[in-house]
Amino acid sequence: MKLPKLKIDRDGIRKIEKSKKLEWIVTNGTGCYSSSTITGMNTRKYHGLLIASKKPPLDRKVILSKLEEELILEDKRVQLSTNQYVDTIYPKGYEYLEKFELNGNPEFFYKAFGIKIRKEIFMLREKNVAVVSYEVDSGNKKIKLRLKPLINHRSIYHVRKNKDLFETENKEKGVKINFGKDDFLRIFTTKGKYCPSTLKEEQKWYKNFYYEMEIQRGEDGIDNCYNPGVFEVEGKGKFEFKIIASYCDDKDYDYDKMRKKDIKRKEKILSDFFKRNKTKEEDWVKWLILASDNHLIKRYDGKYSIIAGYHWFGEWSRDTMISLPGICLKTGRLDEAKKILEGYSKHVKNGLLPNTFPVSENDKPNYNSVDATLWFVNCIYLYYQETKDKKFIKKIWPIIISIIEKHVEGTNGVKLDDDFLLKHGPGMTWMDVKLNGEYVTPRSGKAVEIQALWYNCLCVAEFFAKELGKDYRKYQFHDNMAKKNFNEKFWSNGYLKDTLDDNTLRPNQLIALDLPFKIIDDDKKIIKRVKDTLGTDYGLRTLPKDNGNYSGTYSGDVGQRDRAYHQGTIWPWISTLVENNKKWLKKFVKRETNDFGLGTICEIIDGDEPHEGRGCISQAWSIGKLLEGI
Repeated sequence: MKLPKLKIDRDGIRKIEKSKKLEWIVTNGTGCYSSSTITGMNTRKYHGLLIASKKPPLDRKVILSKLEEELILEDKRVQLSTNQYVDTIYPKGYEYLEKFELNGNPEFFYKAFGIKIRKEIFMLREKNVAVVSYEVDSGNKKIKLRLKPLINHRSIYHVRKNKDLFETENKEKGVKINFGKDDFLRIFTTKGKYCPSTLKEEQKWYKNFYYEMEIQRGEDGIDNCYNPGVFEVEGKGKFEFKIIASYCDDKDYDYDKMRKKDIKRKEKILSDFFKRNKTKEEDWVKWLILASDNHLIKRYDGKYSIIAGYHWFGEWSRDTMISLPGICLKTGRLDEAKKILEGYSKHVKNGLLPNTFPVSENDKPNYNSVDATLWFVNCIYLYYQETKDKKFIKKIWPIIISIIEKHVEGTNGVKLDDDFLLKHGPGMTWMDVKLNGEYVTPRSGKAVEIQALWYNCLCVAEFFAKELGKDYRKYQFHDNMAKKNFNEKFWSNGYLKDTLDDNTLRPNQLIALDLPFKIIDDDKKIIKRVKDTLGTDYGLRTLPKDNGNYSGTYSGDVGQRDRAYHQGTIWPWISTLVENNKKWLKKFVKRETNDFGLGTICEIIDGDEPHEGRGCISQAWSIGKLLEGI
């Protein structure tokens, strides 16, 4: 089965204000990646040709920022790459880019002086290796390509201000840069030579590297990059070569063979999906499947997990459990789903899963989520429906019961109230932004989706008790008390209150309609009211436009963005809970995979027209929930 192909022609590339916002990403299956814009201009501190880690997905670092490429024909020179320094913010290199394609990997087609160059970027599966492959057709002209690597060694979350003294080992075709003990970058060419720089160490640093998107976001966007030398490749007619960058890896590989193997792996994932789901083979569906593959990762310790969002999110329990049914179960990756659930079960503490897992070795899990554990129990039920794996259920049954018991007793700001509904503290739901010490949407008390998830959790436990022959009478109060009290207290003029003390109309109530065991019976009124009030062609706003707190554009500094995050923006993942018809899904996915994050689905969309994609360019629960609807 062929991979889908996305094309952007010369006219689209020339619209620079648009094209420099079109971003691509390829991953290696561990949470590490290569990513930039179609123009080759790194607009984020998260961009780079090689973002890698010694213990992925922890401590991911920008290792190789980019290659600056120059084409030389006799006494004529043109720069193919795109400048991005403070004094040359509007670059020229993209003028020679004739076409961009995303076809498994990003491909760039250049033309200058009648010379054609095709460039492809790919990563080796589960290796900290990025490959930039060039195919050149110079006709009868002898040409030279000069490729200047710009190197860094910093966290993806920070820019570099200092200028370290890197130890270099120069060889004929490449260089090894030692950052510390057992910490190095090896970069070499398969054709031509490597020419070490003769400049002093201070002069090898390229200062004032400018990341436009970071500046717009109110973040520090001025970086320093290191250049140890230049690769020079000469040739005439048709020839090929590769620039290979590997982090903490001295091995040589059959790069073409490994590339083809990964393409076949992706083709099989696509084929398996369509066979399993008996659905029409369409490119928009293929993009979702491939995007899901980017988020399903194998950690350094061999465990499976899900990256919540590229570029900056790590592993989040809530995001993992919301996206797992689509990313794993819908695609038939049942073994990976089981391993994720087994792995997460070991992190249940006092009845709760962490909201977030560490992004570095020095961090600790953060247990401040009321819903992550309840989504976890829901995933166990959905996994069982797919597999009938009773052995797994027997093993995990004590954990399910401990979760319920801890919620009944009270744990870390969560406790069963006298009305048999769950009471929780502020900022513990998915709307958890905190600004200047205050939650923007605290939703404390009793949030609508938490009650639905709690009821679902109790029903799941009862279901498993019957399957396993366990006595469950102790917890059967949910049938005649939790559901009854919820329906008496949460209805408000044809929709459900957002919390027991707040009758604001938000999309959170839709979660109550999407769970296997529903706490409400009448959902037609809710769907109509939510769509009429919050609906757009691109999904549901998180707040009505006439609400005084509505903010329809997610832009500006961190304060401006945080105020808008859950106060008007559209979240694809929750929009699918009402917009789950194929016609809408197809239109939405085709639009989103060709805009902003190419071939994938972003985190959020502006509530106001023209409804631009925002946040992470690729978000797991956006992708997972869309896949579930197919």
